[in-house]
Amino acid sequence: MFRSVIFDMDGTLLDTLEMIAECNNKVFEKHGFPQRKKEEYKTFVGDGMKALMLRALPENTDEATVSKLMKEVLDLYHETGVGSIPPYDGITEMLDELVKRKIKISILTNKEHKYAILNAKTILGKYHFEAIIGDREGKPLKPAPDGLFEISELTGIPLDETIFVGDMKADILTGKNGGVFTVGCLWGFGQKEELQKLGADLLIDHPMELIDFIRSRE
Repeated sequence: MFRSVIFDMDGTLLDTLEMIAECNNKVFEKHGFPQRKKEEYKTFVGDGMKALMLRALPENTDEATVSKLMKEVLDLYHETGVGSIPPYDGITEMLDELVKRKIKISILTNKEHKYAILNAKTILGKYHFEAIIGDREGKPLKPAPDGLFEISELTGIPLDETIFVGDMKADILTGKNGGVFTVGCLWGFGQKEELQKLGADLLIDHPMELIDFIRSRE
């Protein structure tokens, strides 16, 4: 029986691609850098904001410029209004059902920690997440499994009763590195073939399929 579900955020719970592309491209245009297509950003996300910037900017961009632009993008991201970011279809219904079943829910993301908390409170504020863990100074990002271990300690629920759900390579590797049952969601930014190759224990096309799976294991 599973008693805890940990979710990635961008591309899993929230459809942030439009916001990511818009904010980055506005800052790039302002500083004379080429803008990138929305679909390109799907291949840039997943390993934290700095990695995204390094992938989106020209290869010879210096560290100081990357840091400056990253701050501007994050400021713009905040100003644009995170409340306009939609959850994917079926997410709220799935979360409602998990809460109804008294299954603990948490978030583990490579998004900056304060923005992860802001997104969760603004968009998914009706839900109580046992833990929301993002990119924190001195803490390793996914695919390191440290966040899974931390959440397991906080919830008191062992890893063999935990599911991790994500859409990207880093998510599947995190689950595998942590020894938890790992679900790849196909509505996000990742590719089905890659998630299969990485060894996702289950692939789902719609959030409510997670509920169907949990029911089958009761």
